Amino acid sequence: MATTSATPRILAVNAGGVGNLHGLRARRLTEDLPYAVTVVDLDRTSRKAGFAHMQKLLQEPWDLVYLESTGISGGLPLLRSKHRYIVSSGDPVAGFFRVTEGPLQGMLFGAYEKQLYRRSAGFVGWTPYLAGRALELGAPRAVTVEGAVALDKFPLASPDERRAAREKLGIPADHLVCGVVGSIRWSERQSYCYGLELIETLKRLKRLDVTMLIVGDGNGKAKLEERVPEALKSRAVFTGRLPEDQVAQAMSAMDIGFITQTLDALGSYRLTTKLPEYLACGLGVAMSPIPGYFDYVGEAGWALPPYHPASEDFHTRCAAWLDALSKEEVAAKPLLARQQAEQRFDYTIQRRRFHRFIEHLLQER
Repeated sequence: MATTSATPRILAVNAGGVGNLHGLRARRLTEDLPYAVTVVDLDRTSRKAGFAHMQKLLQEPWDLVYLESTGISGGLPLLRSKHRYIVSSGDPVAGFFRVTEGPLQGMLFGAYEKQLYRRSAGFVGWTPYLAGRALELGAPRAVTVEGAVALDKFPLASPDERRAAREKLGIPADHLVCGVVGSIRWSERQSYCYGLELIETLKRLKRLDVTMLIVGDGNGKAKLEERVPEALKSRAVFTGRLPEDQVAQAMSAMDIGFITQTLDALGSYRLTTKLPEYLACGLGVAMSPIPGYFDYVGEAGWALPPYHPASEDFHTRCAAWLDALSKEEVAAKPLLARQQAEQRFDYTIQRRRFHRFIEHLLQER
């Protein structure tokens, strides 16, 4: 259902709801588009509220609807409408539910995912692997627009700024600091949450000059704190949830940012939104050897062991790697990391690519 106005009208919907990072992405990517753009955060107070909100939005005529995230509250109303739409996602829907919920859920959401992409005007993948997968599922066109970073908000910290950040957190200035930033949500199915690998690795380390820094909150935080032996508590720092303007400061206290993914139909397709932020802050990135590591990190980091991050093999090998890691090797990473962020994840570059894709689709209407 298109408009008849001279200026195309675009509805950008953040299906993640108010405060979700997808909303920030939608706003930054649509910034400066020469069209009439309306950005809306979907009501996520309940699934029913989300459906109702989306249905109300779709009562208006739009030349294109841009759905950021694939939640059914946003996707099902689109499938029932006559609007032209595009979908943007950082996860394989079927793989996500198969790994986190089980085979039946994976099959059901896989059918939904296929219909959502097949009936779309195009797909925006957070990785090239997701873009290729969407084409295979029937999306008529696709573009890769990775999770990007506002470089001015995640600056490369000076040595003095790093020391100050550590002092604020009570971390010795000469320690090797490994960290993770994210939602600390415990998965019963996988017996894992972000940060588990750091705590279990710490328990196996021989060297005494390593501190683990975990930034974020969730129901897994208490579980992780319980796993830290009394003798190691000073070397496991938990900040809890931080305001957005303090996250970069916490990152500047780190030397290495950990990004663990499962080597399966979920993790292999992903790039966490923290990757560009780690790189922008000059952190060497320790990442599971998924395709994204080889394509986006390379010499700016290290490949983690090819095991599930909740496994003993993973923790034992991580400890052996860190025990042997020299400070000289770590010191070589900041400039390489920042260069990767500037070349691959700058919002100004990603925005231009997104704009070309939108322009192409609107020319076809």
